[in-house]
Amino acid sequence: MSIVLPRFRIAAGTLLQHLSRVVHRGQPLYYGRDGTNRYDALARDYGVLYLGCDLPTALMESVFHKHQWDKDTKRSIALAEVRSRLVRAVGVLEDLNLADLSAEGVMAGYFGLNLEQLAGRGYTHTQQVSGQVHAMLGSDDVPLFDGVLYPSRNNYPATSIALFESAKEKVKVFEDIDLVDHVDWPRFVAKYRIGVEPDPGPVGLP
Repeated sequence: MSIVLPRFRIAAGTLLQHLSRVVHRGQPLYYGRDGTNRYDALARDYGVLYLGCDLPTALMESVFHKHQWDKDTKRSIALAEVRSRLVRAVGVLEDLNLADLSAEGVMAGYFGLNLEQLAGRGYTHTQQVSGQVHAMLGSDDVPLFDGVLYPSRNNYPATSIALFESAKEKVKVFEDIDLVDHVDWPRFVAKYRIGVEPDPGPVGLP
């Protein structure tokens, strides 16, 4: 391959964010294997956890990832949906070493992918990239990378993290915060012009 795959380090002590449902409060972090997300294992032989470095990116890549922003100018979410969401504050216990897919030339020069293959709705190419990175071992047979840092499709140019299950001992949930109570939620609503729709009132009797 024409270039070296660059490494991005996230230092121990960093706080990352993961969106979940309130029903998962207090439960262990879930590393999905169902193959439905962008950097999941194509063969479903390892789990992947998706994290954001900030709340807006975590929200745009999860809660709002299917919203057609270019077609629907009404950016709204039901209050009941907001109340059903939980932000998991995930602390980094040991340095994370990520393959930096956002670095210049990596997608074309190293993996031979174009923008459509990287950011499209089909995940075959990116799941193949995940598998390649996951299989990379050092001379001591220890994985070279704990996951990948990749460009956010829905909050570009921010980046997101797909963390491999093999690195699960390097992170820990420090706090579960209701989305409506998160300090950055009001700023997100204002900056991204999100309308929070009130819950419908009780239906009157005829």
